Amino acid sequence: MKKFTCIIMLLLFMCHASVSAQTGVRFGLKTGYSLALQYGIPPADDTYTVDTESRHGFAGGVFVYFPITESVGIQQELLYAMKGSRQDVTINTPVIINTLSEYNLNYFEMPMIIKYNFVRIKNLGIYGSTGIALSLLLNGEYKITSTINTGGPLIVVPESGNMKGLDTFDYSFVYGAGTDFKLLKKDFFIDVRMTVGWNTLAMPNASGADPVPLRNQDYVFSVGMYF
Repeated sequence: MKKFTCIIMLLLFMCHASVSAQTGVRFGLKTGYSLALQYGIPPADDTYTVDTESRHGFAGGVFVYFPITESVGIQQELLYAMKGSRQDVTINTPVIINTLSEYNLNYFEMPMIIKYNFVRIKNLGIYGSTGIALSLLLNGEYKITSTINTGGPLIVVPESGNMKGLDTFDYSFVYGAGTDFKLLKKDFFIDVRMTVGWNTLAMPNASGADPVPLRNQDYVFSVGMYF
């Protein structure tokens, strides 16, 4: 059902771009590197520590830019975005328990942003962007390794599974900046963007433990081209 929905939305997107070709609307492609994180509630005391590492991945897709004035426009995007994180949690009690979790999430993301061109010098422009994004979870998996140190031999418990029980939708704020320029008579751009989720996800945890409340966050460095 998710894949069918994505295909329908993509077809509508393409048709809309084609119909709008005579109104100044611009179609484009973008691709880039995603540095994904997940953040939660900081520890209230020193009974446990949390170290978070990023997931390195890909983000890219298509977009349509709707100009409002020479300086302001709205951009609707359809992207494939890889998100997730690595969570290393150590509980400092008489029995030391370490839980290493790896979360890999793949989303169909639909940002809608407002772009404002601050500076235009000949063929070079600098712009800022802000907006919101709706993300649809396509698939995901997790791997969890729990290590228990009781003073004797270490007890290691590996677990893995998929993300079928996770919330299907995520909602985010989007902030960014970039520059557009001409190269070989084509219009290109380079930008950096931060996407901050506001939906708290109940991420899987070791058996017998409560789910981990985390929110998605990622930084995307991308290059794109207008047609």
